[in-house]
Amino acid sequence: MNSKTVPLAAMFLLAPIPLACQAQDFSADVVYVASVKPGAPGKAAESSPHQSSRLYVSKDQMRLETRGLTGTVLLVNEAEHTAFALFAGQKAYQPLANGPSEYFRATSAEDACPDWQKASDQKIVCEKVGPELVAGRRTVKYQNKGASKAATAAVWVDVALKFVVKWQGAGTGAELRNIKEAQQAADLFAVPSDYEILKPQKGKSKGFAQKPK
Repeated sequence: MNSKTVPLAAMFLLAPIPLACQAQDFSADVVYVASVKPGAPGKAAESSPHQSSRLYVSKDQMRLETRGLTGTVLLVNEAEHTAFALFAGQKAYQPLANGPSEYFRATSAEDACPDWQKASDQKIVCEKVGPELVAGRRTVKYQNKGASKAATAAVWVDVALKFVVKWQGAGTGAELRNIKEAQQAADLFAVPSDYEILKPQKGKSKGFAQKPK
């Protein structure tokens, strides 16, 4: 009887482990910074508060709220391979070809190169740099050895969140601040039911690549 009871008890003890290993939902402020070239004097300059954004992440879904003049909201669902730009002032939405490659969920922070290459629409020659602290959080830094002026040069993947919490490109970058780990509401990642698809306007791309029809 004991030989059957012990394995059964062990199964119940081990059952919560996969859940604990899952990436955590969270929200954060996105603070944009002006990158400084290596060897140049001075530190990177942070953007003014009204230029910052707000990020919400739940499993394989992301919501990025910009606080600029347009107030565009970006929704990305990696599982369904969809991306939308929302325009609250017009109660409209626009399908996009892809989301921002700067942000992605990694299967493992210690081996994030495949995930970065998959998330980007440009060629990423990924190289693992190693562990670094970003605002007191444990991260792993990766660099793009073949980065062009339009590509992201480096990303920092948070070990606990398994998500990019800092990225740097040519002349600009961003860092997540005020990270709060908590379950996110499902409606944050859905297109509102009263929104209509945005009619295309010539010469206006809204800053994102439109999804081909």
